[in-house]
Amino acid sequence: MATSPVPYRNRIEPEPHGQGKKPLDPLVKTALSLSLGLILITIIGMILTAPDRSIPPYSVMAQMGEKVTVSVPPNTTDAQIEALLFRFRAALESDRDGFGRLKIKPTTPNDPGGHYQRVTIYVLDNPGLAEESALRDYLAGDPAARGAFKRSVRGIYRLTPGIEIGVLGYADEDVYFTRPPQALLHPPTPSLPNQALIPKDAPLPEIALGEANRPRILFQMQRGSNSHWLLQP
Repeated sequence: MATSPVPYRNRIEPEPHGQGKKPLDPLVKTALSLSLGLILITIIGMILTAPDRSIPPYSVMAQMGEKVTVSVPPNTTDAQIEALLFRFRAALESDRDGFGRLKIKPTTPNDPGGHYQRVTIYVLDNPGLAEESALRDYLAGDPAARGAFKRSVRGIYRLTPGIEIGVLGYADEDVYFTRPPQALLHPPTPSLPNQALIPKDAPLPEIALGEANRPRILFQMQRGSNSHWLLQP
C-alpha cells in the first residue's frame, strides 16, 4: 500500500517579494539625518575656516590706540608681506568694520565715520619686538628701542581720513605718512632763488642705495577723492 509523504513541518516558506524588509524605525531615521547634517556642517566649516594660503601666517601681538603690531615668521618673503599689506587694504572695502575680523580692536570707537578711521599696522618678523612693551618704547621715542624696532619692520599699513598707504620695509613716518601722495612722487621744489632743481630721475644718495630695508611704496590712495596711485617698480 502506498503511503503519503509526511509534510516537513520545519520547512521555512519563502516570503512574498517585497515583504521581507522592515521599514526603518523613526528614531533611526532621525539619528541618520542628524549624523549626515553634522558631517555636512563640519565639512562646510572646515572649508570656511581654512587658513588663507595666499598670505603668510600672522598674529596680532599688541595694540595701543591706533598703533598695531603684527608678527610674521622670520622666513616670510617680501612677496608674502606684500600680499598681507594688500589684504589689510581690502579689509575695509566690503565692510567698514572689516579690521574687526582681523582681531584688531576699534581704533576710533567714538568716530561717527567708523571705528577704524585711523590705524597703523606694523608688520614685524621678530615676535619679541612686536610685544606691547616694545611698541610702547618705540612710541615713547627711546633711541635703542626705535632702532631695533625699525630693523624688524617688514612693512607698514597706514590709514587716515586723508590717505591710505602700504609700504614694504620701514618708512620714516614723518616723511611718508604726513605728506600728500603727490609729494611722494616728485622731489621738492627749490625754495631759494639759486637752489638747483633736482631732476625727477636723479639717483638716490649712496647711503640710501646701500640700505637693505629701504622702503618701497606698494600702494597709496588719497581718501575722499577718486585719485588713486598704485606704485610698483
